Amino acid sequence: MPGQGESVRTEPEQAPTPPAAVPTRPPGVVAAPLAEQVFDTLRGWIVNGQLPPGRRLAVRELSEMVGTSAMPVREAVRGLVEAGLAVHEPYKGARVRGLDVGELEHAYDVRILLEGESARLGAVAAGPDVVARMQEHWLLLEEAARVGDVTEALRRDELLLDELYTATGNDVLSEIIHGLWDRCRPYKVLWASDAASRGDVHIWHYKPELIAAVDVNDGAAAEQVLRRSYTAAKSSLRALLTRVSR
Repeated sequence: MPGQGESVRTEPEQAPTPPAAVPTRPPGVVAAPLAEQVFDTLRGWIVNGQLPPGRRLAVRELSEMVGTSAMPVREAVRGLVEAGLAVHEPYKGARVRGLDVGELEHAYDVRILLEGESARLGAVAAGPDVVARMQEHWLLLEEAARVGDVTEALRRDELLLDELYTATGNDVLSEIIHGLWDRCRPYKVLWASDAASRGDVHIWHYKPELIAAVDVNDGAAAEQVLRRSYTAAKSSLRALLTRVSR
């Protein structure tokens, strides 16, 4: 023990050794099941073209990209396959779904059928607030197309249509259409990117006609506008895919 009057000397406490650095997760990842977070991240990369059609989904590489262990990535890749965004090949693993003329024809035929009906029902039910929001999205879409921002143009396109389809009040129909959008996104990116490379903004100009039909609650006209535009897009994509495959 120290003598009387002696001060007690204490060694400064040593700071605990910090744990090994944990990889930073991508922006937007919040507290939720990790596999679900990884799925959302990979889905976003696929639908925005950062993981292009045909890209191998190697678990180790993706783990490094998203900053997680392999297990949640494996679960997320399985989810991508189940959602139709990727395909699994025996002994090879998964890859982002490629572009195929046959799939294009089938997918767009279903889009024409379901979205045509949604446009008709939505136009009949839509009020002035729906029309106003559609118009806002159109102005932002037009600006994005003008500067060649394909990702933003496609996002605004879907937001505009979602306003119309939500007006139907049929959540099941809207959910099915959202799944189709995911599946068709690589085709839409190809279509919009080709137009942007040629400086063609006219591919979007059916939107004001669609908004005008919704403004007067003309369901038949809205359906016809959408069917006509999707049929033209399918024809353009068929020609593009045929040219690319040669």
